[in-house]
Amino acid sequence: MSHYAGIAGYYDQLMHGGYYDHEALSQTIFGVVGSGKNLLELGVGTGLMVQQMLKGDASAKLTGIDYSSAMLEIARDRLPEQVRLVECDVAEMELNDQFDAAFSTGGTWVIIQSEEGLLLGTHLYQAENDRRGLQKVAEHLVPGGLLLLSVHPPHQDHSLNLSEGLIYTQSLGAPSDQGEHFFLEKKYAFSRDQQSLAEDRVILGFYKESLYPKMMAAAGFRPLGLTNDEKFFVFKKA
Repeated sequence: MSHYAGIAGYYDQLMHGGYYDHEALSQTIFGVVGSGKNLLELGVGTGLMVQQMLKGDASAKLTGIDYSSAMLEIARDRLPEQVRLVECDVAEMELNDQFDAAFSTGGTWVIIQSEEGLLLGTHLYQAENDRRGLQKVAEHLVPGGLLLLSVHPPHQDHSLNLSEGLIYTQSLGAPSDQGEHFFLEKKYAFSRDQQSLAEDRVILGFYKESLYPKMMAAAGFRPLGLTNDEKFFVFKKA
């Protein structure tokens, strides 16, 4: 599991450079949960999503967790003191708070729209960590609380031109197998003028529809389905 220590600054430029549409994601979240809520971001990264959400609803109470100290250092510089930022793994989370909703836009879990149906994508690697993490999220939600996971197309090789001549490139290894729980390696690279500036790699896990709904149900979640714009899949704490 990568902690992004060597690429955090470049990764922040990537997020700024259009990798995600934080404004559109924020609007969808508020359309589901409403205003003035107590919200938890799973995998807050450098804080860009929370920053956008504060613009959309200054009355929202926001907490973000991440296991990367390098990412959180940038987030702390970016966000006001009213935002609580905690360095921890979701599977070990103990925040002593109850949230109306939790959401992940890629930092912890996502939903992948593949040719084989919807997949649950994860950064946690071990299935037991995913199960414990989902249970921890459920424990931190109020009765009827929501879990929103952003929806993405399948990962693929590509590059993106960023500001000041910076180029981002990602490349994927072959999937480990075609079982219900499989993995692939994703490599990140940043370069300028054909000179490598930073690289990192992460092992991503994926669960097929034959398995992950059972994991969700075991943690106490039932599916509500895709949002109208298909930016998130929503689960409700039973």
